[in-house]
Amino acid sequence: MKKSSWLYAALLVPALFLSGCSLFAFDDSDQIVSVDKTISRGDLARVTSYLLEKVPDIRAEKARLAAGNKKIKLTLSIESAPEPNHTRNDPDYRYHAYYYWVYVSYMSKDRLEKYDTYLVQKDLADIYHVDSAADAFVKVA
Repeated sequence: MKKSSWLYAALLVPALFLSGCSLFAFDDSDQIVSVDKTISRGDLARVTSYLLEKVPDIRAEKARLAAGNKKIKLTLSIESAPEPNHTRNDPDYRYHAYYYWVYVSYMSKDRLEKYDTYLVQKDLADIYHVDSAADAFVKVA
């Protein structure tokens, strides 16, 4: 009897996947994480809340990408905290020494739809968008 139960279970799982049913539904709720483990939960919440408040285009982009009932997951990930000991002869020294680097991604069930990078000053005075195409930092708030 035990053997036949395992056989049915072994056949059921592939059948669910082939029929389009997944045991794990796509979760389109917002996610806020930190890759840099030196960042406290308080700083994580403070920086990401400020970014979302001052740059409403982030949520607007999620809504635009979710048009037509498409599910989009917005993820904000702090990649690095300000590094005051960063190499001073680096032309981008101040961006590394005084800013949090925040990666913003928009994922659908199947793929990465879009991503952006923002820099949030540690005292929340400025926010810059990283324009990779122009190799520039554009002040947004």
